[in-house]
Amino acid sequence: MRRPTPRALGREQIRSLNQSAVISAIHRHGRISRTDLAAELRLSPAAITALTAPFLEEGLVVEAEVGTSPSVGRKPILLGINYDHAHVFGVKVMNHAVVAALTNLNAEVVALHEQALPDTRERTVVESVVAATAALRKLAEGAAVRPLGLGVSVPGVVDHLAGTIRHSQLFGWEQVPLAELLGAELGLPVLVENDVNALAAAHAWFGHGRDHEAFLVLTLGRGVGLGIVVNGSVYRGPRGGAGEFGHTVCAPLAPRVMDPEPATLESRVSDGALAAQASRLLGREVGAEELGALADAGEQVIVDLLADAGDCLGVALSTLVNVFAPSLVILGGEGLRASPYLLPRAQATLSELAFGDLADGMELVLDSWGDDGWARGAAGLAAARFLQEATIPLHAAPVGVGGE
Repeated sequence: MRRPTPRALGREQIRSLNQSAVISAIHRHGRISRTDLAAELRLSPAAITALTAPFLEEGLVVEAEVGTSPSVGRKPILLGINYDHAHVFGVKVMNHAVVAALTNLNAEVVALHEQALPDTRERTVVESVVAATAALRKLAEGAAVRPLGLGVSVPGVVDHLAGTIRHSQLFGWEQVPLAELLGAELGLPVLVENDVNALAAAHAWFGHGRDHEAFLVLTLGRGVGLGIVVNGSVYRGPRGGAGEFGHTVCAPLAPRVMDPEPATLESRVSDGALAAQASRLLGREVGAEELGALADAGEQVIVDLLADAGDCLGVALSTLVNVFAPSLVILGGEGLRASPYLLPRAQATLSELAFGDLADGMELVLDSWGDDGWARGAAGLAAARFLQEATIPLHAAPVGVGGE
């Protein structure tokens, strides 16, 4: 049986792809001349002029400072993105709260809002997200903002193409069409993604990973999450569940106070696991947020516990480095409160176990986005999608139009 012949792309499809490539290249370089843009994209100077003209008229692209010319003559004008041209909402949904951000197209925060989440029923979450975006609109009153869409990050296995939560153990959700539910309420395009994948995607476009083709984001907190970026794109796996790294098995190399038997990484280094182990060692209830202060105060069993946790983290990092050979690993999440005690052991163990020179020159950095990082990551997801798929005409609703 003959396979159907693929249909050739039409003129408008080719134009849209080229427009998207132009915006992506300008964003990647920050500032670039039309001549260099034509050379990089293998398009004629006339084509670049035709493709950028509508963006200049719309205001998404601006002519920036004059560049330098290697020869005598007219200096080139550099093109740049006007990141304040439009804005996006980003929402991180947790089991106890909704954290929301309004950002520009460079994931720079314009307004932040956080509100308690009374329960994680689907309707409650939808209503809370809608209320959070309304609060952001109110906070941004008087500013020239035009929301293009909403990015939502949720813990669990997500079908990002359909915007459906396939499974969330934390929420008790199965096959929840969250993008459809929110889109119907807000009248805006909605992107839904696993929370760590959203953070990784945002870092790829706007954060530490912007200049790296392959990097990892490892987060510690209620659980352990992993975002994998390969060739500049988030790797999700065929079923959307890639990155459930907390369920891999590890053990400290020379345990001080931890059980020496192998156990999952999440049962070793998550907030709940560390709090439970600390409570057992001290004979009283201890919260994860107290561990750093207890170690600072010289509580030796807590120092030893965090050193063991650092060893486990180092074992996990060495596994990732040996498999992926990334140029960058970003560590994030609230579980890094006690990083001065965790990271030295983690780095030492990583150096000991990484194969050959795979860890040489690899950057290990702490996520610097602060408490708003998760919501900013969700907003960055939406901003990145817009920049990747930017075409003319652009559709951006002023505040007070669409979704209120």
